[in-house]
Amino acid sequence: MTSGPLEFGPRRLPVWIARISGIGAFLLGAVVLAAAVMVASEGAFFVVFLGVFGLCALAFGWWIWVNGSRMAKLRAVVTPDALHIVAHSGRHLWFQRGLAEAAIPWGEVQGLTDVRVLNPAAPNRTQNTYILYTQRGDFTLNDVQWNDLEGLMREVSARSGRAPGEIAPERSAVRAEVKAGQRRLYSFQRILGWILVVGCAPLLLLLVLGGCIDGFSGDLARVAVFLAVGLALGVSMIRFYRKQT
Repeated sequence: MTSGPLEFGPRRLPVWIARISGIGAFLLGAVVLAAAVMVASEGAFFVVFLGVFGLCALAFGWWIWVNGSRMAKLRAVVTPDALHIVAHSGRHLWFQRGLAEAAIPWGEVQGLTDVRVLNPAAPNRTQNTYILYTQRGDFTLNDVQWNDLEGLMREVSARSGRAPGEIAPERSAVRAEVKAGQRRLYSFQRILGWILVVGCAPLLLLLVLGGCIDGFSGDLARVAVFLAVGLALGVSMIRFYRKQT
């Protein structure tokens, strides 16, 4: 623990990925909408399909861009007296809210808890999400968005005098609410994993048997690859969340 200010910020690569993906999805939506206008005489169903797809792509691109822009603003400055932070507000494990800014004296930090979820894009396929409880509002931080989040949490723990998982008694009800949300998240992910396994495994087996009998075409091979990826993801989700409970 050093006496001078320490600064923490976002990971740059996810910020740029979000921005580029947002621009790409937005441009795709614009092109599809333009195509819908050009083929208006081809039939109502086809035009409606293109229009809905284009609008969804526009909305998705805007959503990704907004999230990338918010991610770029993440900041935390650790000083001897307080934590100055710009982070996602609230205690949301599913969808994050907007950003909030606060200067939190160390005596007003009420604790922090961590939640581990499966994320194929994260190092070791595990995303660590921390809930920071304070008298000036609660914050949600994860190590996919934050650079050296573990270092920041160590500083918060050391300077506030609260070990990870230690929560002020007056916040016990809120922590119970977060734990309930964690259990719901784990249950949903396990169910989704089983759906992928039950849905992909039989189809993949049928494709392999059909390929062995009649030969593998290019389209059949591509479908088999997608099913194998879905099956592997489902198995990973089941195994990961079984270990967490």
